[in-house]
Amino acid sequence: MLEKESNHNEVGKKQRINNKFIRVVPELLHWLEVVLAFCAVAVVLIGVVYLFKMFIATGFPDELAEFSEMFENILSALLLLVVGVELAIMLCLRRPESLIEIMFFVIARKVLIKTHHVYELIIAVAAMGALFAIDKYLVTEKLIGSKKETKKQ
Repeated sequence: MLEKESNHNEVGKKQRINNKFIRVVPELLHWLEVVLAFCAVAVVLIGVVYLFKMFIATGFPDELAEFSEMFENILSALLLLVVGVELAIMLCLRRPESLIEIMFFVIARKVLIKTHHVYELIIAVAAMGALFAIDKYLVTEKLIGSKKETKKQ
């Protein structure tokens, strides 16, 4: 009888430890995501300072080709910083819309900066169209549906 009680107490103790672990781990992971978001924001701020230094150091070019190259470099760095900001927002808010917004900026950066062939442009346009469709028909409809359910209750 005593043996049965001690086994029952050990099982109960293990379950309590497992329950604490199950409650603590998601909380720790959430705070880890917050720390990563702050790191992303810090990197973006450093990038902004670097961007201004780069712009001041290069000055205003005399030829159109030099201006085009400088503009492409600045735009590339700027869009990369926007992606960093959106990543920090996604880590903090955990919304499906945030992931879609990040993908919009990543594709826009690819199209504006690094597109060399027509097929790359066609793929990017198709990807943007797919993202718009996902946003309109999956994410927006899901949000509208959940708002209607909360109003009924």
